[in-house]
Amino acid sequence: MNRKLFTYAINFTILVFGLQMTMLGPLIEKMSDSFHLSIAQMGSFFSVSAAGFTVAIIFGGILSDRIGKKRVVVWSGFGFATALLLFSISPYFSLSIVMFFLVGGFGGVIESTLSAIVADVNPGNERRAVTFTHVFFGVGAIVGPTFSGWLVDSNYSWNTAYIVAAILAFTAVIWVTRYEYPKVETDGSFDFSSFKNILGNKSFILLCTAIALYVGVETTAWGWTPKHLTDLNYDQTFAGFMVGLLWFGITIGRFISAWLAERFSNKILVSGLCLVSIAGLVAQVFPLLNSIAPVTLFLMGLGFSGIWPLVVSQAGTMFSSKYTGTAFGLAVAAGGVGGMTIPYLFGFIAEHVQMGVLFGILSLPLILIILISFSLERSEKVEKSAA
Repeated sequence: MNRKLFTYAINFTILVFGLQMTMLGPLIEKMSDSFHLSIAQMGSFFSVSAAGFTVAIIFGGILSDRIGKKRVVVWSGFGFATALLLFSISPYFSLSIVMFFLVGGFGGVIESTLSAIVADVNPGNERRAVTFTHVFFGVGAIVGPTFSGWLVDSNYSWNTAYIVAAILAFTAVIWVTRYEYPKVETDGSFDFSSFKNILGNKSFILLCTAIALYVGVETTAWGWTPKHLTDLNYDQTFAGFMVGLLWFGITIGRFISAWLAERFSNKILVSGLCLVSIAGLVAQVFPLLNSIAPVTLFLMGLGFSGIWPLVVSQAGTMFSSKYTGTAFGLAVAAGGVGGMTIPYLFGFIAEHVQMGVLFGILSLPLILIILISFSLERSEKVEKSAA
């Protein structure tokens, strides 16, 4: 296996996943006109994507440990690219919702499985490796909203953005499936007692709770930032650029977090990052600070940067490589639960309450994540086996 080229392929695939996921924010108002729906109803796209993500990832993780990670990447990869293409050309809201559900599901399986592979090929260095890989998610997430915001202001249809994403997705999947994948000895069956032990692990449940809270906050922040900024009379190009800037902060922060992960504990890093995020969120509450939106959104991104990879990488250290697919699948599925509920609730309330205030409210889940990180640090070390 050419580990270097394989890593490039994984990173590019993660980049495409990030690109398509963050395009929705700048496109959401144009899509609402196309489907004749309110902004609150358009929040259903966030929810169905997260629902597909949650449901598919659980089964994808289990399957990857039973039939091999490469087969799962091939099937889910081509499913992801095909669903993106069909979504981009769908003229009907009902079909679009189904396709976006599949985009979220197949895309989540791809991200989770490739993250588990990165952990498998970097034993003893999982935190840094997974964090660095998700730098490329950040690169895609910078390009996605910036590109889609520009398309909107250039009078292109919202469909154009997803056609481009589908082409990139097919390219990524063909590339990433060309390599030999790490082999894990398996008899093709699943030990349900081990599955029960994974879910019965209190530290793992706390970890999943932290992931759910974080994904809900992050998705809400980047998803509704364009609406927040257009309410302040900025145009869509600027709003899309600001979401890209937020993700630029996340990307730069992940480089820094990958380096700091070798020097500090998760408790210290996660808590510090949460506090920086809280500062960026609270800044949205005060009208006087709207003029420095680029600074506060970049600060928010820096804080968000390492929370997800630092927390989710612990799933790779709790259990042996035989069960990392299942553990990562369950952990990332927990994030889907947060992404399925918090942004939708936020969109509904945003029609009645000033959005800046609601950004401040998003600080509360981050405080809970800080408490959970301290609790995980105190908990007993889990043996690296699900049995």
